[in-house]
Amino acid sequence: MPVEFAYAQARAQARQGDRLSADTWSLLESSVGLAQYLHLARGTTLAPRVEHFLATTSPHAIERSLRLEWHREVGLATGWVPLRWRDAVAWTAWLAELPALSHLLQGGAALPWMNEDPELSTFASNDADTVRAGIEEALPGLIAHDRSGEHVRAGWLMHWRRLWPDEAADTRALANLVSLVERYATVSQGDGADDWRGALERHALRTLRRHREQPATVFCHLLLCALELHRLRQGLLRRAVFNDLDMEAAA
Repeated sequence: MPVEFAYAQARAQARQGDRLSADTWSLLESSVGLAQYLHLARGTTLAPRVEHFLATTSPHAIERSLRLEWHREVGLATGWVPLRWRDAVAWTAWLAELPALSHLLQGGAALPWMNEDPELSTFASNDADTVRAGIEEALPGLIAHDRSGEHVRAGWLMHWRRLWPDEAADTRALANLVSLVERYATVSQGDGADDWRGALERHALRTLRRHREQPATVFCHLLLCALELHRLRQGLLRRAVFNDLDMEAAA
């Protein structure tokens, strides 16, 4: 097992070595307006994630782009791992779409922005049966846990565990990581968002260092990428929404 994940370990550590410092994040988050935020972000390792944004980019376009960034990260990581683990890693890409899929499965109307999303446009129908059939075909196992669609995350997790190789060893650290994420998922993302995110980052980094060259390696890396994208999304959307409000007031 260690030999199998040696490449993943090296790539994960190299990528995480480029993480922004707390001081850099503080500088970004002290910026006023989307234009200034983007200007500062382009001077950091976040530049590839924001280089195509403008000060007038809409919140929906920002969200769509960051979901694509997540899919790109998962795609890269999928190529790092042994063949028998690739389905489990690839399955994590759909985490970015779970809120929208849950909305559709519970009978919510397809929203206009979904038609422009490369992953969600396939399911953006106002016919509930068509939506369910499309999701069941594209994502087998997602809603097998609860056909009401109310617990899509639980269905995703159950199927992900099934994708772990039968003979997989050293998964205790991975199971502990899952438990940790589930615990923090219940924490409010309001004023305490930075607290839970920081705590989860520290736990992921600790696991990455302690459980070297194991399956948890690549999933710790992806968790850290997700937390970075979440923080970036928060900074961008707060400013983009205010931009939209200012333009509406001026109209």
